[in-house]
Amino acid sequence: MNDDKLNIDDLDLFAGQEKAYEYVSMIDDEGNETDFIIMDGIDVDNVRYLLLVKAEDFDNEEPEAFIFKEIEINETECTYEPVTEDKEYNKVLLLLQDEDADYEMKF
Repeated sequence: MNDDKLNIDDLDLFAGQEKAYEYVSMIDDEGNETDFIIMDGIDVDNVRYLLLVKAEDFDNEEPEAFIFKEIEINETECTYEPVTEDKEYNKVLLLLQDEDADYEMKF
């Protein structure tokens, strides 16, 4: 019997596969629908924030990212709005940078 233990962290189970991202569609006040890729999410002070990139811009060398916050949730949908207040935006951005992310942010 072999006493060597398998360490799952040493296995690359998804070698050669691209990372799968989740998509979300948002409809603005004028009724225009935009597809976004969810890059990351974080809960801060009982509020859920998402870091999003427009799906159409995802393959660009340096796509623009947006931070949205959850303002309402019900049984069928969630409502998000862009974070526009500088203090809130910077706080969330710094917290997102502290995580072990698969992406790099520049500002």
